[in-house]
Amino acid sequence: MGEPIQPMAWEERSTSMPLLPGARSQWLTILRELIKDLSALQDPSSGDAPLQQPGGLNRHQMQRLVRAGLLLREGAGFLPTPLSLAWYGSGDAALLVEILHGNVRFVGEVMDALIAGPRTHEQLLELARSEFYLPWDTPGPVRDRTAWLVVTGMVDLFDGHVHLTNTGRNVLARLVLGRPQPAGAITAVEITPAVGPVADLIEQLDDAGLRARADGANLYVPGTSANGGRLDALQVLVEAAIPSIKDTDFVRIVQGVSPNAQSVATARTAKDTLKALGLIQRTSSETWIATPAALAWVESGEPLDLARTVHASIAFFGEVLDELDEALRPTSGMLVERSRHYLPNREKPLSRSAVNTRLGLLEACGLVARLSQTTYRTTPLGRAFKESVPCLGGDDDAAHTSHEAGTDAHRGTSPDHTTPQLISLAAAIAAEVEDSARDSANPKRLEKAAISALGYLGMPGEHIGGNGTADGRVRFGVGADARTLAVEAKTSATGRVADQSLFGLPEHRAQIGAHVTLLIGPGFERRMLKEADDDPAIAVIDTTTLAEVVRRQEQTPLTLAELTPLIDPTLHADRRQDALRGPWDGQKMRSRLEYTLVDILNMEAEDPLEEGGWLDLTSIRRELRTRGYRVGEGEVIETLNFLTSTRIGVLQCSELGYRSTASVHTAGQRMRALGCQWAAAEDHQV
Repeated sequence: MGEPIQPMAWEERSTSMPLLPGARSQWLTILRELIKDLSALQDPSSGDAPLQQPGGLNRHQMQRLVRAGLLLREGAGFLPTPLSLAWYGSGDAALLVEILHGNVRFVGEVMDALIAGPRTHEQLLELARSEFYLPWDTPGPVRDRTAWLVVTGMVDLFDGHVHLTNTGRNVLARLVLGRPQPAGAITAVEITPAVGPVADLIEQLDDAGLRARADGANLYVPGTSANGGRLDALQVLVEAAIPSIKDTDFVRIVQGVSPNAQSVATARTAKDTLKALGLIQRTSSETWIATPAALAWVESGEPLDLARTVHASIAFFGEVLDELDEALRPTSGMLVERSRHYLPNREKPLSRSAVNTRLGLLEACGLVARLSQTTYRTTPLGRAFKESVPCLGGDDDAAHTSHEAGTDAHRGTSPDHTTPQLISLAAAIAAEVEDSARDSANPKRLEKAAISALGYLGMPGEHIGGNGTADGRVRFGVGADARTLAVEAKTSATGRVADQSLFGLPEHRAQIGAHVTLLIGPGFERRMLKEADDDPAIAVIDTTTLAEVVRRQEQTPLTLAELTPLIDPTLHADRRQDALRGPWDGQKMRSRLEYTLVDILNMEAEDPLEEGGWLDLTSIRRELRTRGYRVGEGEVIETLNFLTSTRIGVLQCSELGYRSTASVHTAGQRMRALGCQWAAAEDHQV
């Protein structure tokens, strides 16, 4: 094989895995026949006279093959890509997997997850959600990926688990794995320019055009967020209006697209939504046709063309991207509050449903990524899109100054409003733990948030849920010392859980081989708390404590041994933070000592009266005492040895003592680089 295929940037890859009709054992044959027939055509297939594809492929299945890098659009038809022709000629399954991995998220990453051992589809789903921020609620999208990996021989399915084959292991070594960019990372992204009717829409967006957009206050888009479902649903509905469609037929098609739109009223809302989004327009009192921009989007298959059309049609769409970039806590609730400043024709903010519909469309187009149930961030592609279209500034200038000055923590800016800070992964996880703890209408949110938080702390696990079982389980420790902990999460809208029986917890533990239950909630009624605290097999963890530990783990990370007080059932809930304060303070003290030692030796090196800048251990300890440090000789020597080690290398040691070889600034860079290098090593681990 030649050089490995360089995959697209993670944010530019599709979330939609192609699916073919029939048994998966025939997929490779169907794909080969399709490529053969398309490559033999003198003219690409026409939208008016569609090619009778092998196995009865429809236009939507063809479009997914385009997103997966196997086909390309030529006018209204399709042609094989050079890479798919190369696969057709060679029959090399490894090449097909490389193509899919390079264009679709979470393909090679599935194989990489299996290096450590077999996993269930549910475990792979949890990985996709927690580490790759893929907003899937069921294992369906994961199964779509493993289906292709099975037919290409990369994985095998048996005993309810996905197993990596030797072939898959060899192919994995060639793949360049991807991962979402950390918050705040700067990635250059080139976007496809708008053309035709879509470009005309954007050109008309002057200030008056932006203010004339519809409010989009009552929106419903059928389909699911998983595997490109919303884009597919919109495309089905737009194509139904080509050349035209009657009201009654449109309602029937909406009901066929979405099982959640069975009522006539809901189906009509979906139709009205397509009108508000600029995708269909009336030609009479009973008929509709697709707009020129919608026709251009369907023909190009480019999600950005859909995003541009929607941005030109409804208020507070592209503007959402800027709000997410500037907010410290970029949640849907924050966007609801901020929406009032972007609606010149409306006196009140949008509903949460209207904001969530916008976020769902932005996510489907790859412009935002969902970090948790309510937390989002703008992707690099989203930032590039935001810069490419005119946007309306918030009409809150009079109140904006006081809003920003009084709530810098909300906006995440410095006092001079020049340095916006994006929310970190730890902060997003912690916020979800705290927010979900009071969402009593959706208890699974806290169950999943708790598992995610414990996983971030080094306790990997899985969400179980359901009646008669634990809400989840996590593993504490490594190797022979590892043990399973049951997780039970309880929500309360009032902040205090009451009238919850602890009777079934021993049975839940026995089902998963656990000896300790982590009982997690926003707070507990006094009687229930005493009963749980007194039980030697229950560790009560307040969600405020869990969120604080997650936030601190980013700056003062603790080992599992140091985190033992968090899950120790002999400790009462109100003692956990106090027990963890020692390790936290120890890390802070150590980092200050490291900084001070480098600073002392830098000052010595700059002193013109001191030749060589050397200081012996006694002089160093004396200087530390003058700065208020009272530390033992052993700790000073250990810290100096760390700073002189090859990996840090900012101090030098000889018989003369110690001296600085780098500035304090460079020393800080070396320290920060260690974390980045570890992250890069994780991405390339095979």
